[in-house]
Amino acid sequence: MIDRVCEECNSALGSRVDAALSDFFPIRVRRGKLGLAGNKGESPAWYEMFLGQAKLVGETADRVQITFSEATGRLDTRQLYHAEDVVAPDGKKVREITLDARDKNQIPTIIARERKRHGVPPLSEKELAAAAANYTTRAVNNPVVQRSISVSFAYLRHAMIKVAYELAFLWLGESYLVDPVAVDLRTAICDPDIASTDNIAGYVGDAENCEVFKFWVPDEAHHLAYGSVLPGKGIAVSVRVFDIYAAGIVVSKVPGRYLTNVADQAKLRFLAIDAVSGRTIDTPFAEESRRLAAAMTAYGRLPPFPDPLTPLAD
Repeated sequence: MIDRVCEECNSALGSRVDAALSDFFPIRVRRGKLGLAGNKGESPAWYEMFLGQAKLVGETADRVQITFSEATGRLDTRQLYHAEDVVAPDGKKVREITLDARDKNQIPTIIARERKRHGVPPLSEKELAAAAANYTTRAVNNPVVQRSISVSFAYLRHAMIKVAYELAFLWLGESYLVDPVAVDLRTAICDPDIASTDNIAGYVGDAENCEVFKFWVPDEAHHLAYGSVLPGKGIAVSVRVFDIYAAGIVVSKVPGRYLTNVADQAKLRFLAIDAVSGRTIDTPFAEESRRLAAAMTAYGRLPPFPDPLTPLAD
């Protein structure tokens, strides 16, 4: 948590930037799996990605509605109403109606409505009952459905860069606020232009392809972050959210502003957080580097190794 944000910026960044990360589809799915609640106190439901209209693969009447039954704890697939003109074997054109078997009590109403819509005289009560009884039932066992899912990457770069910026402030101190790179980062993060962060130096993308985290085995419940000096580039802050998304951002081009003696090396921190238990390890990055070096000696191999939240196996 930091205390250098005005109410207006906090509100705008919360809804536009922070939500871009917490509600990013892969992150939201992981939050649902781990039971991690958001600001409203509820975690995403594991099944929410399946809800809504979908396509029943291999069937003519292919629209279905998927809902979740609180009573059974299972997903429910319901055939949606479908009507089309088809040619019968005797050459006559007929109106074929498909609906879910649980809605068969609606057949008389549907027949009457369709006849009226197409200018066909209404049926008597007896004729309507006979027509409504003329249906066939088809069972679809283990239906396969195709569900379209939309994933937005808008402001995801802003969100990851914002985390790196905030950690840089926490670790480097008050004077970081006037660092020229800090000013540029802050301006880009607050700018509603979706392209405002495009020129920020560093990497933002899939965690799997982020080389700066190759030393640690990914963990689906852990977040990692650390500060380091990149020769010729400056101080960088690297962040990995679960094992899904990561960033390595240059936060200052003048390390000498913050690292003036040996003791200042402790400003380059290493942070590991278990998102489920809340357990946190916050140490100087040098200490974590020594742990990794000791692991290489003990196991006679190169990284990756589990992060310090997961003890190394004997």
